[in-house]
Amino acid sequence: MIRGRAMFRRRGRFVAVALLVLSVGAVRAEVKNRIIATVDGEPITALELRRYVKDRNAQAVSEQDSLQALITDKLLEREIKTLGIAAHDDEIDRYVQEIQTRNGMDDEHFKQALAAQGLTLEVYRARVKSEIEKAQLVNREIRSRVNISPEEIKRYYDAHQTDYETDERVRVREILFAVDAGAEAADVDRTRAKAEEVRKMAQGGADFAGLMKQFSDAPGADKGGDLGTFGHGQMERALEEAAFRLKKGEISEPVRTDAGFHLLRVEERISSGHKPFDDVKDDIRERLYNDALEERFQNWISHDLRERHRIEVLD
Repeated sequence: MIRGRAMFRRRGRFVAVALLVLSVGAVRAEVKNRIIATVDGEPITALELRRYVKDRNAQAVSEQDSLQALITDKLLEREIKTLGIAAHDDEIDRYVQEIQTRNGMDDEHFKQALAAQGLTLEVYRARVKSEIEKAQLVNREIRSRVNISPEEIKRYYDAHQTDYETDERVRVREILFAVDAGAEAADVDRTRAKAEEVRKMAQGGADFAGLMKQFSDAPGADKGGDLGTFGHGQMERALEEAAFRLKKGEISEPVRTDAGFHLLRVEERISSGHKPFDDVKDDIRERLYNDALEERFQNWISHDLRERHRIEVLD
């Protein structure tokens, strides 16, 4: 009997402890999944917010900012539903195919890349559908109302002249006489002499492009050896110093680098100044348009969309 009562007492303590653990677990679950906000009476829980942050890899964003982003998404979803906006399968297909093409992936590799991020193709397509619908909503409510005039573009250009300053630049062609690493001094001297001989030929009137095809060891020499246009700080120092000393059409002395000896010919010198308005006006229009779009979107969210819904953030 004593043994039985002792066992009963032990079981009683076990039951009490188990009930206590279950009770504490329930409290923790309740805290973990507590309601932190409502949108038109629909609750947003702490667990939902954590999933939202995790799905978007936004752990560095403050909890308050993340909550506001989640609320905005819910408002957009309600607006999309009210207006009957829906992305079609062919639109989703085109978007997914564009992403695959841009990343050089076939279907199987694309699925593997998604799996590495913890996603299935079905989940990814659902996200794409949501983003397309949001873009359609923005187009309908905001984008069509944003317009940037030519006068605004010109005023911006005039007010930001320093943004469009250009350094002096040179367009250069080269003939390279390669020198192997660890070459004997005699071989280096022979290569230098060969470079000097070709330079004299060019100065004597021989076609520089023809000499490139005949003598240059540089990749692409058969295409004329045009290196492109460079500003200060964009070439190897020895080559830059030689190139910027030359006038248009002049050919440098052999310039030594780790690759060998270079003959440089300056095809064009471009003085410092400002990029012409016509060259940058499209970029300015895009910048002003995007800024105006963002401002109008934020105003629409803050002063239109949110005012039409009941939002409550709980302590």
